[in-house]
Formats: sequence, structure tokens, C-alpha cells
Amino acid sequence: MKKLYTILPVLLLSGAIVSCSKDSSSSVITDESEKRTASAIYAEPVTFAKTSSSPTGAVYEVLAGPAVMNPAMNPTPFSDNLFPTTGSYSLTVKDVSVEDSAGSQDQVVSVDIQFTGNDGTRYRIDAIQVIHKPAGTGDHPFFGGIGRNQMMHGNTGIGTPLMPKMLSYITLWGIADLKNADTGEVIAAGRLLHMMTATRVRDKNLKMIASASEDRSDHNIRVAETHIILPPQDTQGNMSPVPGTDHGFLHMMFEEVQLEEPNRDWTTAYEILPGPAAMNPAMTPTPFSNAIAPGSGSFVLKVSDRDEEDSSGSKDDAELFNLRYQRLDGSGFRIDSIRVIHKEKGTGDHTFYGGVGFDKVMHGTTGIGVALMPRLLSYITVWATADLKDLDGNVIASNRPIHIMISSRARTDNLMLITSGDVDQTDHSPQSIEAHIILPPQDTSGKSSPVPGTGHGFLHLMFEKVTLQK
Repeated sequence: MKKLYTILPVLLLSGAIVSCSKDSSSSVITDESEKRTASAIYAEPVTFAKTSSSPTGAVYEVLAGPAVMNPAMNPTPFSDNLFPTTGSYSLTVKDVSVEDSAGSQDQVVSVDIQFTGNDGTRYRIDAIQVIHKPAGTGDHPFFGGIGRNQMMHGNTGIGTPLMPKMLSYITLWGIADLKNADTGEVIAAGRLLHMMTATRVRDKNLKMIASASEDRSDHNIRVAETHIILPPQDTQGNMSPVPGTDHGFLHMMFEEVQLEEPNRDWTTAYEILPGPAAMNPAMTPTPFSNAIAPGSGSFVLKVSDRDEEDSSGSKDDAELFNLRYQRLDGSGFRIDSIRVIHKEKGTGDHTFYGGVGFDKVMHGTTGIGVALMPRLLSYITVWATADLKDLDGNVIASNRPIHIMISSRARTDNLMLITSGDVDQTDHSPQSIEAHIILPPQDTSGKSSPVPGTGHGFLHLMFEKVTLQK
């Protein structure tokens, strides 16, 4: 497995940077024919209203065993003792209240959960009464009964610390009857139930990620998983084994579930996560994978392309660049300006077209940019440096290389990367323009240098349906 930084092109050879333009916020450009502007706004955070099981996703029952997060606790429902089985579920919720109260209007609109237990019993849950508890009662808040985009477990104080820290897209606490799916008989009435569709907390070998203080779960939305837990307790926290089960509880886990009915199109602003390169899966992890995480944000870019050739005296410049991006967990990034790189001709791995290029064929087999992106048409391409900030404006990484492309669409409607290097098979239609904003895990001399604050050493953000003004 190659390390991530070794597969990226050297942005600049040591000593190749001769000058950078001044901050984009203070640049003056006079010839409008040399300018282009691109922008996109998807500022509203994504929330999902419905989840359903994937037709291809695996189903497991978590059996009794030592808690992965604390093996001294045994038996628990939070072990690595998994039983592969079958099942399906669908869930529709109505999340009205953020705060707990007896008058909360949060509710489960519809639910149908069916699965086979390790003893062969086929179970069904077809109704859930959401718990509306007064504020301040219990061990932790229930967010009105249903919460969305909440950090859970680990050291959060929300839910059991025997599960790792994770992001829950949808979480609920309720009361349900556990039924025999074949006969309709109620096996266990009025049982406490916790259900969440969340980021994946098990690795490829199905071993739980044991991280309490840091969220190390997989935020790739393609591998979201749903947990349905009936604990061996009543609503007061007293021990009360679930009747009809051979170990007093049920913990079902559905893999690769689908998240549906978002409040807005979540495929228009997203982050590329580490994973196998779509163009060469043997190379992993890379920033050129099909692993994606939804987010929200906006950007605006205004640049001038005055020089075709690289030189320290290039007049290519950025008049404006402003980026704000927020992950579903509430963290995020800002960039308030960029400084276009003016390097000497012939230095580095390839030309920068003076720092800014218009209408350039790039990537694939072109020798311009990384070969792990497909051949495409870049309406605007920029090489620059920038200071990466958190959402409060604090600088978390200074003078980082940044590559920006406003290009033909290199991903399909389901956000799978097109894998054609020799022929441009990207979508050139005006309504399919997309933005790539990449901070690689390298410094300006090409040496390995993970980007602080990103969680995986690089940042690759994308916006779809970009507005381009020539």
C-alpha cells in the first residue's frame, strides 16, 4: 500500500517558487476580458428524514461478549462477537424539537423492522412510540426524542461510552413491542429501544474501532450503518432482560444503508475521503476515491489569466477567493484569500500556465496534474497557496499549496469518478460544471506534510452545479 503523499505530483521543485501574488483580497485587475468568476452556494446543513436498508447491505446480530471499549466488562451488547443473518427495515421520522420536553412533537411516522435472530426466531417491530422526557431528566438529552447530525457515544456523554465516538445522522429513543414476525405474537411488550443510523464504527474485518475521545468512524455515506438496540433494562435503568431472547438483549446492525429524503440535494457539496483511487484501486489511501461525505458551504472565485507561460513576472492573479465548508458534525473550514503561484518556466512536474489557466485539458494521460483524475476540461485552473482556517477564523494551517479547478463534470450522478485517462468522457454541459478544491498532504517543495486539522492529512472539497461567468 503506497502512502498517500507519494502518489501526488510534486507541486513545485525546491526553490522553484519565485514569487506569489499578493493576497486575493487586495489584487487589482482592469481587463474584464481576462477575468472569470465561479461560485456555488449550498449553505444549509444536510439532514435526512428517512433511512432504509440497502438491498445489498449485510445484516449482523451483535452477540454477548467483552466490550471492545472495555474488555473487563463482560458480557455486553458491544462486542466483536457478530452473527451474520438476514433482515430489512424502513424508517420515517419527524424531527420537530431539538430540546427535551413532555410536549415534544418528535415522532416516528412509519417503521418496519424485520430480522432473524441467532436462534432462528424471526422478529418484527412495526411501531415505535418516541420518548418525550422533560428537559434535564435522565443521564443525557434525547434531543426531543429524535436527533439528527449528533455526535454520540465515546466521551460525548450521549449514549453508552461502550460504543466509540461517532456521528449519528438520525438517532431516536422510544418504546416498542417486539413481535414474532411469523405469528404476530408480542414476545416482549413496551421495551426500551435505541436506534441510530450513523457513520461506520467497524473496520473491513468488522472489528469495532475503539476510540472514545476522537471520532475515527468512517464518514463515507456509502457505508452508513444502522444500529437497533433493545437493552436489558427498563425505562428507569433497572435490569430487565428482554423476554424471548437467549441473552437478554438484541443488538442488530444493518450495513450499507441508504439515507433518503434529505432537506436539500446532498450531492451538490461534499468531501472526498481517503480510499482506493478510482483510477487505480491498488493505490490507497488517496484523495481520488469514491468515498464521500456530505457537507454544506459556499465558495466564490474570481481570477485573471494574463500570461500563458510560467515566469516570476506572470500577471496571473486572483482578485477574490472565499470558501466556507461545514461537515455534518459541525466542524469545518474557511479560506479567505489565495496567493497565486508564479514559478519559473520549466520548474516542477508540469506547467502552471503562469499560475492561472483557462480552458485547459488536464489530468489523465495529459501530464498536467495527477494521473489519478480522469482527463477533463478545466475552465479555470489555479495553483496557489492559502491559509486554512477553522469556522471561527483561527488559522490551523499556514501557507498550504492549494489547487482549484472549475471543470467539466468528472463524476456520475451517483458521484462515482469517471475512470477514463486517454479520452475525455466528462460531462461538458453548462449545468454540470463542478469545482475541485484540493489541499494536498505536501508542502510547496513536494515534501510530505499532512494538512493539520483535516483528520486525514489532506482536504478535497467538491461543489456541483457551479455558476461560471466568463
